Amino acid sequence: MRKIILLSLLLIFIFVETVNASTGMNTGLTGLWEYPTAEMPDDGVGRFGYTKATPYGFYFLDLAWLPWFEINARFTTFNTIKTGVKRRRDYMDKAIDLKVMLWHSKDPEKWIIPSIAFGVVDMMGTELMKAWYGVATWRYKNFALSLGYGTDRFNGFYGGIEWDIFDWLTFKAEYSPLDYTQDGYEKGSKVFKGHEDMLPDKKYNAGIVLKAPWGMEGSISYQRGNEWVFGISQKINLNGPFLGNHKKNYGAPGDMRVAEWEDIESDILISKIQSGLEKYVRVRDVDVKLDSSNHSHKLYLSYENYGYSSHAEAMTRVLVVLAAVMPETDELILIHKNAGIPIVKASFPGSLLFDIRARSLRKEDTLNTAIFGWVGSQDIQDPDAQDLLKHKAQHTVKAMVVYEPRLDQTLDDDYMDRWDIDLVYQGRYYGGWGSVVDVRFPIFNNIDTQDYTGLWWEKDLNDKIRLQQAGLTYANKLTKDGRLWFFGEGGWFDEEWFGTNFWGRYYGKDGSWWIGARASAFHDRDPESFAGLTEGTYRYYSGWTSDRPAEHEWYMPYWIQAGYHLADFDLDINLSWGRYVNKDKGYKIEVVRHWDDTALGFWYIDTDVHTRDKSFTRAGVHMEIPAEKWLGTLFGNSSSHIWEQNTILHSWWHAEAGREGGHIRTPEMMMNQLRPVAMKKNVEKLLLDYCKFDEDEDNENSKAATSLLEYIFH
Repeated sequence: MRKIILLSLLLIFIFVETVNASTGMNTGLTGLWEYPTAEMPDDGVGRFGYTKATPYGFYFLDLAWLPWFEINARFTTFNTIKTGVKRRRDYMDKAIDLKVMLWHSKDPEKWIIPSIAFGVVDMMGTELMKAWYGVATWRYKNFALSLGYGTDRFNGFYGGIEWDIFDWLTFKAEYSPLDYTQDGYEKGSKVFKGHEDMLPDKKYNAGIVLKAPWGMEGSISYQRGNEWVFGISQKINLNGPFLGNHKKNYGAPGDMRVAEWEDIESDILISKIQSGLEKYVRVRDVDVKLDSSNHSHKLYLSYENYGYSSHAEAMTRVLVVLAAVMPETDELILIHKNAGIPIVKASFPGSLLFDIRARSLRKEDTLNTAIFGWVGSQDIQDPDAQDLLKHKAQHTVKAMVVYEPRLDQTLDDDYMDRWDIDLVYQGRYYGGWGSVVDVRFPIFNNIDTQDYTGLWWEKDLNDKIRLQQAGLTYANKLTKDGRLWFFGEGGWFDEEWFGTNFWGRYYGKDGSWWIGARASAFHDRDPESFAGLTEGTYRYYSGWTSDRPAEHEWYMPYWIQAGYHLADFDLDINLSWGRYVNKDKGYKIEVVRHWDDTALGFWYIDTDVHTRDKSFTRAGVHMEIPAEKWLGTLFGNSSSHIWEQNTILHSWWHAEAGREGGHIRTPEMMMNQLRPVAMKKNVEKLLLDYCKFDEDEDNENSKAATSLLEYIFH
């Protein structure tokens, strides 16, 4: 081992490549083998994978959630701890690891100044492997040296090297004083620490990482002086399709422009625009008006996106088609509608079309002069152009395959699932009205909901054909400036709830802040019927019961709410206070990071009813995953469907506290992407990406990670 390390140090000055591709620890967090470094992936980039390091198995998902903040979520299996259920499976423990980049040394030639990071591993739950740490990393071209200190399990000072020999091969070695006696083991029904037989034979680990061009990595290492460790992971990037090529194919038409306005009649040009959009862009309800008065040429165009999970992508594709069709123009005004309602207006200089055609777009020139704002009745003065704001009815019928997995290690059958077919109708009517009907047909189900061997607390996961969702929705503006909105809905929200929701929202001029309120009324559904309600209310107890008096069968929660948008990171901070479903009062803090149509965030609820052994009520993660991020990678297809999920992070929670009820379509689902401040940022990003000739060409969306201090003092 000493010879290997000395040989590595002697060869650091004869590198054949200049790359800086950080790799992951056994647990997934960016680092050496068992210890983290002061490096992390680029913003929005991460990895998921598995490492077998007996007696552990690590399933992980790692992500640079902010340019200077890395999050690693993992499940760890312990051969040394059994679950206690019939088949005595290995204990599985979930954990969250965090890293904050305090200072990032970006120049690999100035290696004297290190990057500095600190963080915590296993910060919640059982905390069987918890440790705090601080680390510095010096990088010179392909070589990195890290020195750090960790508490608890990390057991003092550690250090190691990382050498990127080629762009496909990395060598890593470390000094590891890890204290394995801090790890857990089972005695009876309790978990203890102090596993003496986990002491390593050696305190050195070394191995290699092999990297494939498509982002897959495989590792093999010799650790603790007695164990071969194997790992595999796949890179993901939330800035584009999760896997594969991140350069979108816009399928733009060839140059169909007319040299001068005088060379073509307006009706023919409008027809060319509409046919181009119909062929190359999945938008509908397209209305076009040309204005050639006052010695200037303006184009007014309104449309609704139906084929893309990203509204910014829909607008970008519209602009690409216009660049191929339009003659020289002074101004473009695009009106983007959602659910039949005009929401956001974008005004571009006509020179933008030339820049798009020439692929010479520069943010500091053309894009900075673009103006995004809410659509108000005063925005289009021309009476003829007011026709662009009219609503048109649309009807959609589709079928979807739905997969519902359930994982709970306390059950005999710890992994269960159900496959369904959903038949869905969606309607968009006049005046902001809409509807949805979703009937779910289970086709394969191995989820047991009958007794304690299965999921007795999810009785709705049965074999019944049920009305999954059905109801009416309404949304519209209450003021002429387009900033005060009312949202309402009623019906069957999901498998558990029937009722109504009402929201009022007032947005800032550019959508960077909002204030509002929500009031709801809910009733429990009968899990054994197609669409029926319970006579009383279901309770999470020793199974489901319906034993409350009838006068308590309706829940009446309410909240006051506010939100703020950090444009630098497309980050939302939302606050609410009020009465929850079970009359417990308290507040919720939610922080959600967006990558255009993809979102990952965390929420925390604290009411006057706390979960056992906790100082709060509930905490969880919020995800919005577009189907297009997978379809675009695998098949090149687009889809407007976004999978939304809220998951509780801790193992135990108070079942009748911190509950918010169900919904069909929240204001966030309808408005978040279309706020002027977010829409402008994302359209700019996509246009700049489109105009790049080289996929590897640098732009502001592919910069290396910055640091917390840079952000604070910049």
